[in-house]
Amino acid sequence: MQESSIAIRNRVETARLRQFERYQLEITNAKVQFEKITQTSPITSEQQRMLTNVAVKQNWSNRVQIKIIRLARTISGLTGENKITDNAIW
Repeated sequence: MQESSIAIRNRVETARLRQFERYQLEITNAKVQFEKITQTSPITSEQQRMLTNVAVKQNWSNRVQIKIIRLARTISGLTGENKITDNAIW
C-alpha cells in the first residue's frame, strides 16, 4: 500500500514537532550537536555493540557511525518512536 503525500507530510511535521520538544530549538537531527542527541536519545549498549561490529567489518570512521545514529534518530522519529530503534539503526 502506497502512503499518500499528505500522510507523509503529517508524519514529517509530527517528527519536527518532537524534535523541537526534544531539543528546545528549531533544529534537525542532522544539525544538532551530537552530544545533545546522545543526551536526549541514547542508544543502548546492544545497539552500540551492533554498530561497532559493523563499523569494524566495514572499516567505518567515527564520523560515519555518528551519521548513522543521526539518521536512525530521524527514522525513529518518522515512525513515531521516542527512542532510537534497532530497525532504524539497521
